[in-house]
Amino acid sequence: MANSKYEYVKSFEVEDEIFSPNLLVVRIHGRDFQRFSHDHGFEKPNDERALNLMNTCAVAVLEEYPDIVFSYGYSDEYSFVFKRTSKFYQRRA
Repeated sequence: MANSKYEYVKSFEVEDEIFSPNLLVVRIHGRDFQRFSHDHGFEKPNDERALNLMNTCAVAVLEEYPDIVFSYGYSDEYSFVFKRTSKFYQRRA
């Protein structure tokens, strides 16, 4: 991104650090999941294929980032809890 037209994005970054021992929790919300479910013919309220898809994605994230110790899903969102000692993104909010 250096020396590109997107360099201005850095001006929006905030250098506020989340101090230990506070936990880092990242919540990912499924945007427009209702339309996605309709397009793929998922059954309400909990289609097994949709649940398996979300769980498989969560496992892939856990495998990619060893600092994540726990994840959980609720409705159309997943939350990922990082180790208390994690320095992921220098613990920036």
